[in-house]
Amino acid sequence: MNSADRLDSGQVRTLITLSCGAFASQASVRLCDPMLPQLSAELGESLAEVAQTITAFSIAYGIFQLIHGPMGDRFGKLRWVRYACVAAALTSVACMFAGSRMQLITLRFFTGAACAALIPLSLAWIGDSVPYQARQAVLAKFMTGSTIGVVFGQVAGGVLADTIGWRLSFG
Repeated sequence: MNSADRLDSGQVRTLITLSCGAFASQASVRLCDPMLPQLSAELGESLAEVAQTITAFSIAYGIFQLIHGPMGDRFGKLRWVRYACVAAALTSVACMFAGSRMQLITLRFFTGAACAALIPLSLAWIGDSVPYQARQAVLAKFMTGSTIGVVFGQVAGGVLADTIGWRLSFG
């Protein structure tokens, strides 16, 4: 790489932050899977009914990617990712206080809607900001972080739900 292809320290910090956000987003995607039996027992609902928490998150995640792209273009990709991270954190913490299956489903829907911004807008920012010659390596590192988040989310969802309970797992 020549000096024009190197990332400056601000870009490196931004990429690390975006990678952490992608990790957390993907961990949140799979967090509920292993805790379904506990949700079912505590909320007094069937497994099929509490599985709607996963469906609600996934539907919102898919739909809201269509919305976040134009919003990122309008307000700035990094700014919109920042807003989405805050919204995802707040709605995830709010899941701790859900008193019913419907409240949890609704909160997981909004968490999915917020998480939907992180990876696509991060990828768009990388495409806009990283020199072409460095882009492949940056994308590989970024996507590794998000992929590890998927695995971590499933493991953490089960371990945390068994040790500290499903409510604190969302925190």
